[in-house]
Amino acid sequence: MPAAAPRVLLVEDDDAVRGFLGRALERGGWESTGVRTGEEAFEIVHADSSIGAVLIDGLLPDMHGVRVAHRLLDDPAAKRIGIGFISGAIREHQPAESGIAALSKPVRLPDLLATVQALLDWHEYGTDDTDTRRSVVKRFEQGFLVGP
Repeated sequence: MPAAAPRVLLVEDDDAVRGFLGRALERGGWESTGVRTGEEAFEIVHADSSIGAVLIDGLLPDMHGVRVAHRLLDDPAAKRIGIGFISGAIREHQPAESGIAALSKPVRLPDLLATVQALLDWHEYGTDDTDTRRSVVKRFEQGFLVGP
């Protein structure tokens, strides 16, 4: 039986934004699952091995999106998952690098779809260098208008 196509996990506390992102990804041909908090995201990552990319809002009810990213990088179950930040607190779009990307809200559909494709491509073909990924997250963290 072939492996399931990679899915996208949306970590966004705003129901309307999460719904918009889910519909946009569906139009792009991807399946997604949406959750409201970082803790829910970790539960899904451990329960669903088909997650290939996680899109994280910068400011969640239980923790900052950067904290979610750092915990994912520390988690062996999430080692090959692409990480994308989507937040109004990001100064500018940061293209995917080492499986990490950042989009500022409001998100343009072409940017969203291109970013998800890049994250899923990294999930499938990229090299895992956790130290490089950590440094990319730290650099992106400096681009947030609101810190963790």
